[in-house]
Amino acid sequence: MGSDDNLKAWVSDKLMSLLGYSQPTVVQYMIGLSKQAASPADLAGKLVEFGISSSDTHAFADEIFSRVPHKSFGLNQYQKQEREAAMLVRKQRTYDILKADDDDDYVGGEDKSSKATTSTSKKIDSRNKRFRKKTEYQDDEDDEAKCS
Repeated sequence: MGSDDNLKAWVSDKLMSLLGYSQPTVVQYMIGLSKQAASPADLAGKLVEFGISSSDTHAFADEIFSRVPHKSFGLNQYQKQEREAAMLVRKQRTYDILKADDDDDYVGGEDKSSKATTSTSKKIDSRNKRFRKKTEYQDDEDDEAKCS
């Protein structure tokens, strides 16, 4: 905090000499401009656009640019994670889900004829389908009924 207060005091003093006045909001604005500027010349150009044009403007821009910490132009951790996630999503979109054929003997990597699978399927089938066994006598009657 001490260096931040020193920076504000220094910028306030310089604004007093450049503009003739200094307000806390203007000080904060100048510090913000210098943090966002890419170079001292860029900052000086912005100051000239706002009407701060004097022989000391470029010197002020050089000094404040050297004193203020700048935003890093590289990616921060969150942006790196976002970029990796986006690449992963693009990669996943290139793969297709294979559709299983009904005639396949494999379900989920296991053979249908395995004991665990058949025992459960027999239980399901035995509950749903209950047929009477035909006797020879019933078969004969069915044949005669079809013939008539």
